[in-house]
Amino acid sequence: MEKSFVGDPIQWSGLVYSPLNNAGILFALGTIAKSIGLLFEEFSDDFKTAICRRKTVLGWERVKVEFAFRSSDSIPDDDVDLLICWIDDNAGSNGPAKIVLSEHSLPGGNGKLVKELPSLESILPEGAADDLRERGQTRESYEETIQLLDQQIKKLKKD
Repeated sequence: MEKSFVGDPIQWSGLVYSPLNNAGILFALGTIAKSIGLLFEEFSDDFKTAICRRKTVLGWERVKVEFAFRSSDSIPDDDVDLLICWIDDNAGSNGPAKIVLSEHSLPGGNGKLVKELPSLESILPEGAADDLRERGQTRESYEETIQLLDQQIKKLKKD
């Protein structure tokens, strides 16, 4: 008989043992993604990154996600907005926001968002979103404006 290795027993709907690899992380995430406000649209062929949406006051914001078993396995990428991992062994690092899935497996655990994912509307002056809507700006042109602001902010982060 072939040897089989599993993670620690956990209290998780549909999952008996904690993940030992990215495939397990994706499965675990799939069971809770909607409850933590993430709707996934695309996955890369290697399943290391994905595109999802999260609800904001302005609508559904695009978020690029990276998956890693350990946060230290993450490959630095300025385009990544959110890291989803099982173990956060790189706490305090200057990377993207993190969701540590192992925290969801604890009794009564609601998950752990290590670093808040910034919302694009948080960079707009107070009332700007309402002003743009009142002027009749189309959703498409509004999203273009927000994307341009996002690109400028990412450039500032690099410098």
